[in-house]
Parts: sequence; C-alpha cells; structure tokens
Amino acid sequence: MKRISRRNILLGSAAAATVSLLPTAVTRVLAQGTSGDPIVIGHQCELTGWDSATGFWRDKAATGLVDWLNANGGIAGRPVKLVTVDTKSDVDTGVNQLRHLLIQEKVDFVIGSEISSIALASNTIANENRTLYMTMSSSEATTGKGAAVPYQFRMTTNSAATAAGAAQKYVESIGKRWATFFADIKWGQSERDWWQKGVTAAGGDAGKAIALPVDAPDLLPFIAQIDRSADGIFIPVLNALQAIQLLRNSGYAQQVVLAGLSFSLFDYRELGAMGDGVFGIETAPVALKDSSSSEMAEIYKALGIDENGIHAASGKAAGTSMIMGIAQSLGFLKANVEASGWKVRDDTATLIKHAETVGTYAMGPLFPLGEVMVRPQDHQAFMDIYLLKIEGGAVSKYAVAPKESTIYPAEVDLTKG
Repeated sequence: MKRISRRNILLGSAAAATVSLLPTAVTRVLAQGTSGDPIVIGHQCELTGWDSATGFWRDKAATGLVDWLNANGGIAGRPVKLVTVDTKSDVDTGVNQLRHLLIQEKVDFVIGSEISSIALASNTIANENRTLYMTMSSSEATTGKGAAVPYQFRMTTNSAATAAGAAQKYVESIGKRWATFFADIKWGQSERDWWQKGVTAAGGDAGKAIALPVDAPDLLPFIAQIDRSADGIFIPVLNALQAIQLLRNSGYAQQVVLAGLSFSLFDYRELGAMGDGVFGIETAPVALKDSSSSEMAEIYKALGIDENGIHAASGKAAGTSMIMGIAQSLGFLKANVEASGWKVRDDTATLIKHAETVGTYAMGPLFPLGEVMVRPQDHQAFMDIYLLKIEGGAVSKYAVAPKESTIYPAEVDLTKG
C-alpha cells in the first residue's frame, strides 16, 4: 500500500487533473414508483485489487438493494441513483475516485471504502466537502480520536466492538491461552490490539502476537513462530484461507478464530476438512435458518442468494457482513433523509444533527436482524454479533453476542463540535 500524506490528499488541483483519467463510473438508477430528481449515492468500492473479494459483495449488495429501494418507493418518494467507482484497492486511486464522485458526479452521499487507509484519507475530504460519508472500514480508528469527523457515520461493526463482544465467549469455550497472527497493517494492528484487550478482560492470556508483513512472499516462516501451546489462534490476516491451510499442514490443530468480517474474504467451502474448528465473527449468519428473519430472506431474494447463503449467479457463499453493512447504510440514509426533511446537499448538516438524536433503528427491511444502536458521540453503530463455526463442511451459528456486549468507550464527542 502506498504511503499517504495529508498534503497530497488535500491537493485539489492535482486530484482534479487526475479525475479526467479515471475509468468511467458505473451508474445505476431504476425509478419505478418514484418521482423528482434522483438522490445520488456514490459507492467507493474495491471492485479489483487485493480487497476485491469483499468488494464483490458490497457491489452486489449496493446494486441489488438500490434496485429494491427504487421498486419500493425510493427514498422520500425520489428515485435513487447509484454511482459505483473502483478504488482498485489502492489509496491514491481510492482518493481520486472519491474526488471524481464529489466533483464530477456531484453525489449527495457516499458509501465508503472497506480499506481503512482509504477510508481514513477519504473521510477528511468528504467532511471538507460537507458530504456525508458512510464508512465501511472495520478499523475502530476510523471513528476514533484524530479521525472521527461530523460528516461520517459507520453502520457496520469494527475491531473494538467485535473483540469486546466475542473474546469473552471464545475464552470461555476454547481456552484461556491465545496466540495472534496478524497482518502488519492498520486493520491487522487494530484487530490485534483490541483482541488482546478483550482476552485479558475475559481472564485469559493474550500471549504472543506474530506480525505478517504485507509484502511477505512466504507465510510459513511467520506461522512457524506461533506458540504451539496456545489453546486458540486469532487470525486477522487478508489471506486467511492460505494461513489456515498452512497452519493445518504445519501440524497446528488448535481452534482458529478469524477476525471480524473475515468470511467475506473467501468462500469457507474452499477449506474442506481443514475448516473444522474454524470460527468467525460476523454481523450476520450465512444460512437463513440461523437468523429466522423474514427481512433477511427478502434481502437474499433481492440479491439472488438461496436459503443456504449461496449466490446463484456466481456460486459463491455470501459475504453477509458486507451485505449487512450496505443494507444498514442505505437504511440509515433512507430513515434520516425522510425524517429530517432533507432535499439537497446543503441540508446535510441538518440531517446529521437529526441523526444524532436517533438512538436506535428498529428491525425492518434494511435492518433485517434486529435493532441497531447508534452512538451520537462518534457516530458508531452497535448491533448483535454472530459467532459462526465451520463443522462438517458447513458454517452455522455458534452463538450470538448481544449488541450491548460490544460497546466500548467513545474517544470523541462530535455532538460538541
């Protein structure tokens, strides 16, 4: 990943010159039962590059759910136009694509990148342009001290919340001694830090953390450093599939817990028998039987996903946490546009002030798995966390950590700004 600086990010003239070289954005609008000017939502998505596995699901979710919105009255009776751009999983490209959305497409709102370094660079630009940025980054730093901004909300979970909710249950069920094998990038470091805090708070031994350099050509020398006496291994790495395969082939039989939202990085079925004893931390289960939610069934139907969580067109297992993040971001925008009386982008400050007074969002079509809480101080959402387990080639719900258990202290108070 390229190193970024605030100076380079904020050089508007350079970015504007680059915008003309960007690939054509993908635009989608379906306006059945709606009228008036469209509400334009930009989607800063990883369609290609190293994070394209998660981008695949965010793109499918955004496209399918905007179509669903437009077929069901849009937002405040207006059609929704979705403009999707590709960050190529690269910071510089992602920032330039955001400028393209803001300058050329003149979007009203942005659903942001899942990559923390892109999100951290982008939320500042969106804030300066007074455009609401719905971040999809799972690094807690995005809504933390020094990074949280008024024009940003996060309607998905993050590393602090997942660790707070999951560590206690996994220490109780797997064991007290842990090892961590993490990607040495902002996201991996955040997952490591919060997981170790969670394990310690649960009365466990966080153990040694082994860093995997992002450019490491071979994982094996780093895997060999993992403590073989640990009861469980926590793995926040991007190439989780390869890491698990190498662990098993190297004789590590311990149960493995993947970092939050990792089941969107690969298809769990690729692990075969090696998947037994692998656990996940997600915002939604994969199979519909584990949610008992008619609203989730409707989302699956809209996206062409069957009851077992398999996407018909691609044959892939659904990246449900990515789908939930998009659904809840759209649900947030719909609820607050309609309740605040938002008409144009100049009304966004009023929308934000209104949103800070909305403590909960009830279960509904775009909040399919129950009530979601939003903390006004840092604009962070909290929801139930699903702990999943692979067994016998299938992934199923192991336990649920209630949203109240995922809450951690806010580092900022944006309501005082």
